[in-house]
Amino acid sequence: MRHLHVPVALAMVLALAIPLATLTVVTFSDEIQVIVSSWFEGRSRMLVKLEIRLPQVEADRCAVMVRRFPTMYNPTKEGYTELIYRGLHQPGATVEVKNTLFAYVAKYGLDPRTNEYVVEYYEPQEYAIFVNCARGNATVFKWARIVEVFPRSIIHTKGVEVGGSRYELGPSSSSTTPLPPESDRDEGGGGGSNPFSCSIVIVEESPDYSYKRGECYTWVRGPAIYSIDGLTTSFVLWTYPRSAIYLEAFADSEFCVVNCRTEGQVQWGSIGKKLTPSVVSRETSGLAGYYKDAIYFYVRYNYEYSVWCDSFAGFCLLYWGLYPADIRTVKRSAEEPSLPYSLYPYTPPAPPYYKTPEGPGEVLIWFNATSETDISLYRVTVSFTYAGIWTASLTVSYYKAVRSDSQYTTPAVRIRSTRYYWWWYKDNDPRNCEVLVAPR
Repeated sequence: MRHLHVPVALAMVLALAIPLATLTVVTFSDEIQVIVSSWFEGRSRMLVKLEIRLPQVEADRCAVMVRRFPTMYNPTKEGYTELIYRGLHQPGATVEVKNTLFAYVAKYGLDPRTNEYVVEYYEPQEYAIFVNCARGNATVFKWARIVEVFPRSIIHTKGVEVGGSRYELGPSSSSTTPLPPESDRDEGGGGGSNPFSCSIVIVEESPDYSYKRGECYTWVRGPAIYSIDGLTTSFVLWTYPRSAIYLEAFADSEFCVVNCRTEGQVQWGSIGKKLTPSVVSRETSGLAGYYKDAIYFYVRYNYEYSVWCDSFAGFCLLYWGLYPADIRTVKRSAEEPSLPYSLYPYTPPAPPYYKTPEGPGEVLIWFNATSETDISLYRVTVSFTYAGIWTASLTVSYYKAVRSDSQYTTPAVRIRSTRYYWWWYKDNDPRNCEVLVAPR
C-alpha cells in the first residue's frame, strides 16, 4: 500500500509546487505565460516575437513602431490596425517585439516521418513595421514594410532585417500634393467617372484630432480570363471559405522634435503586399468565343492617421496608413461601363506538356497553394483623395501570391463546355490565377 501512496503524494507535491513556481517565473517570461495559458488553463495562446535588427546608420536614435492588421480570429478595434509597440533605440540594436494572440490552427500538414497530421502553421499575422532614424531634427534613414508571419509553433520568432528601404526620405511610385486648407471639403464616396479614384470619408476621429480613420472605394486591376468556341469561362470569388488576393499597401511615418509635418504633407510610399479577402460571393458574367478579358476588383481601402507626442522626452511620432481592407465585388471589363474596355481576341498557344485534358460539362479550377512573391503581375494608378487635406496618385499592384488553408482560399475559374479541350495554369504557376485553354 505504501508504494501506491508514493505517486499520489508526489502528484500532490507537484500540483502545489508548479503553480508556486509558475507564479514566480511568469512575471519574467512571456514564453512561460503562453505555455501555462495554453496547457494548464486550457486557453490556446501563441507568442509571436519580432526581432527587428536596426541598421548601423549615423544617427542619434531610431524610432521603431509596429502595428498589427486585424485577422479573422484576432480582430482589432473597428477593423483597423492596432499599435503593439513604439520605442526609441540606438542604431544597430536588435529590438524584440512580443505579441500574444489567440492560437487558431490555420493549416495542418502531414509529417512524412510519422505519417501523422501536425500543425503546419497557426493563424498568420501581418505587421506594419516602421523605422525612422534621426540626427538632431533631421531624418537620415526611413524604412517601412509589411511583414507576414506564419507561426509554426505557439512560440514563434521572426527575424526582420531593416535595410534596402521600401521608401526612404520621400514617396515611392507616388505623387502627393497637399491641398490648401481653404479648399472645399467633399467627402463623398469614391468612384465617379474615374473608376480608379478613391475619395476618403472619415468614419472616426478623436476630439483632439490625434487620430483619424476613414475609407474609400476603387476598382483595381486583376488577372485575365480566356475562352474559345464551345467554352464559357467566368471568374469566381467565395465567402466561405473566403477568397483572398494580395494588393498594394501604402504608408508614411515621421519622427520629429520640432517642425513636424502636417497631415496634408504626407509622403506616401509602398510598404508591400497585403492580404485582401472578399466579403462577397460573386461570379463574373461568362466569356465565350476566342477572347480574353481583364478582371477588376472593387476594393475598400482604409485610411489611418495618428500623431503621438511625448512631452517629457520632447519628440513626436506621426503615422499615415492606406491599405486594402476587403473586396466588395468582381467584374470583367466588358461588364462595367466605367472600366477600360479590355476585351481582346485570343489566339491559344500550343498546349504545353503540363496541360490537363477536359471534356464537355462544368469544371471549377482553383489555384491552391500557399506561396508568396513580391512580383507585381498587374498595376493600375489610383487617384486617392482626402478632400481639403491631400491628393495622391499611387500605383496599386496585384501580386503573384496566393493563400489556401482553413481560413482563406483562392479565387477560381469556372468553365462550362460543350466540347473537348485542354487547360493549364499560365506559366505552369497557379499563383498567376490565370487558366489558359486550347482546342483538343
